[in-house]
Amino acid sequence: MSHDHLGCACCNLPHLPTLTSGLLTETALSGELDAAFQQAYAPHGGKLGPQAVIFHNGVIHTLATGGSEQVDALGIAGGTIIATGTLHEVRQAMQAHQPDETDLHGRTLLPGFVEAHMHVLPSALYKSWLSLTPFQQAPRQQELNPEYSFQSIRQQILSALAQPEKLQKDKKGNPWLLGFGVDPSLMQPWEDITASQLDPLSSTVPILLMNSSGHLAYLNTAALNAANIQDNPSGVLTEIKIAEALLAAPQPKLPEFIASLKQVLENASAMGFTTVFDAGLGATEQPQLEIGLLKLAAHLGPVRIGAALFTKPEAAALDKWLQHYKPDLDSHGDQRFSIKAIKLIADGSNQGLTGYQNQPYACAHEHSIPGVPDTGLSNYPQTSLFTSMLGKAVGQGWPVLVHANGDKAVEYVLDSYQQVLTAQPGGISEEEAQKRRKLRLRVEHASLLNDVAINKMAELQLNPSFLIGHVGYWGYSFQSTIFGRERAQLLDRCHSAVQAGMHISLHSDHFVSPLGPLRMMEQAVFRTMEATSGKEVLNPGECLSRMAALRAVTLDAAWHCHMDHLVGSLEAGKRADLVILAQDPLDETVRKLRDIVVEETWLAGVRVHRHGNAPGNIAR
Repeated sequence: MSHDHLGCACCNLPHLPTLTSGLLTETALSGELDAAFQQAYAPHGGKLGPQAVIFHNGVIHTLATGGSEQVDALGIAGGTIIATGTLHEVRQAMQAHQPDETDLHGRTLLPGFVEAHMHVLPSALYKSWLSLTPFQQAPRQQELNPEYSFQSIRQQILSALAQPEKLQKDKKGNPWLLGFGVDPSLMQPWEDITASQLDPLSSTVPILLMNSSGHLAYLNTAALNAANIQDNPSGVLTEIKIAEALLAAPQPKLPEFIASLKQVLENASAMGFTTVFDAGLGATEQPQLEIGLLKLAAHLGPVRIGAALFTKPEAAALDKWLQHYKPDLDSHGDQRFSIKAIKLIADGSNQGLTGYQNQPYACAHEHSIPGVPDTGLSNYPQTSLFTSMLGKAVGQGWPVLVHANGDKAVEYVLDSYQQVLTAQPGGISEEEAQKRRKLRLRVEHASLLNDVAINKMAELQLNPSFLIGHVGYWGYSFQSTIFGRERAQLLDRCHSAVQAGMHISLHSDHFVSPLGPLRMMEQAVFRTMEATSGKEVLNPGECLSRMAALRAVTLDAAWHCHMDHLVGSLEAGKRADLVILAQDPLDETVRKLRDIVVEETWLAGVRVHRHGNAPGNIAR
C-alpha cells in the first residue's frame, strides 16, 4: 500500500495532475498548443546555424577526461568541437571550415554547465503565481532575503489584494490570491502559518499559498469554503488535500504556460546551462503529452533536456513505464531530448520536516506538520515494495534516481540497492551484478550521510547528487533548529563522497532553489551558512576544491545524466556547447562565484545567450 503523502519537498508534486487538469488534455494539445508555441517562439529573421569559430586569447578549461587541461585555443564547426590546443594547431585543424575568430580578451571559456536535477514543468506552472520565496528579486535572485518573515510576505499579499483586477480568476470569475514559495524554515522568526493569520488579510478573496516544497499549502477560510474543505479549519493542507483545493482554484492558461516554460529554459541558458535534467517527468494525468511537450520545448529552446520518469510507489506505475519506454543512454549527434532513467521517491523534505529520520526532529515540539510523525515520512512503509520496484527497473537496464533525504530513508534505500546489486545463490549472477552497477545509479539529495552510508555507496558504485543549497541557504536552520549542530555535520558531505571515489553532481532542484551553477560551485567550495550574520561555515572538512566543484556542474553532472559522451567537456568530437564567463571560477582570488557574469552561452555551435555588456563576438 502506498503512502498518501508522497511528502517530497524536493521532487515531484502529487497534486501536479490537478494543477494541469485543464492544461494537458488531448483537446488543448491538438490545436491550442501550436498557436501557443508559435506565439511564444515567434519566428525571427536572420537566425544563424552552427558557426565555424576559433576562440583564443583567454582562459580555456577543457575539463578533458584526463584532468584539468588548459589550452590556448578551441575550434568549432557544424555544431561540433573540431580541435583544442595551441592557436597554430587549431588554425591548422580548422582550415577546411573557413572559420571566423573570436578574441576572448582574457575571458574564460568552459564547457556548458549541466543542471543535474530540476523540475521544468512545475517551475513554469508557478511562474504565474505571486512569488513569496525567501530569495531576493532579480538580479539578486540567488541571495537570501535577510528581511524574510511572515510580515514581509503579508505586505506582498496585501499589495496584490489591492489590485483585484490583476488576480487570477476561477471558473466562476472570482479572483484568488495564489502565492508560491513560502518557507517558514527561513523566516526570522520561524512562523507556522495557519488560516488565523491569513483571514485578517481577506475574508472574501480566497488565499492559497504554496510552501516552497510544493507539498504544503496554507489557505484562508474563504479558500477553504470555496474548495468545500470542512475538516481542516487550520488551513494547513498536505498532498491530496492540496489537490482538492486546486480543483476550485484558477487554472493555468496554455499560452501563458508555454510562455513561462520558454522563460524557465531561457533563464537556465542565461545562467550558462546548456543541458538540464528533469528529475520527474510524466507526473501528470497525460504523461505522454507532457513528454511530447517537453520534447518540443527542447527542440525549440536554448538547452538540451534529459529526463527521468516520475514513478509513484506502486508496482503498476513502474510497469507502465517499462512497457512503453526504453532508456536512451546512447544519445548521438545533436539530440536535444532523451529519456534516461526511472525516478523513485523514498521520503520527503528535511526542511519541510517530512524527510524520514531515525530520530525525531530537534524542533518537533515547536513545529510540526498535520498528520506527519515527528520522524517524518516514508513513501514505502513496506520497503519490500521499494526493493522489488528498484530491482525490476535495474534488471531491465534502467538507470534509477532515488530521492532520499532523511538518514532512515538513506539507510533503507542503500539496503535495497545492496539487495538488487549483489550476486547471491538463487539470485543474480556476479556478471549481472556488475552490469547493474555500471548503470550510474544515483541517490538524489543524499542529504544526511554517515561514514557507513558513504562506504556502502562507494562499494555499490552509487553516486550522490547534492542539493547544495541545503548547506548555503538552509544550513543554519538545520544546525540551529531542525537537526542540531551534531547531526547537521552530516549534511551534503561532498568532499567525503569524492574521496571515496564517487562521481558527484550539484543541483538546484529548481523550483526549490534558484538556478545558478556558479552559485552551486560557491556553496560547495565555501559551505557558508548564508542565513548567519557571521557567515559561519558548516563542516569545513566537506568543502570541495574548485576543480571538483566545477566538474560537479559539468563533466561529472553529464556523466550522471549519461550524456558525457556528448557534453560536459571541451574535446574534439563532442557537441559545441560552451559558456564564456567574465572571470575564471578556478581563480583563487575570486570568492563570490555567483556574481561572475555569464557573458555568452553557446548550444551546438550557436550563440543562444549574450549578456548585454558582452564585447563583440565574431571578427574576420
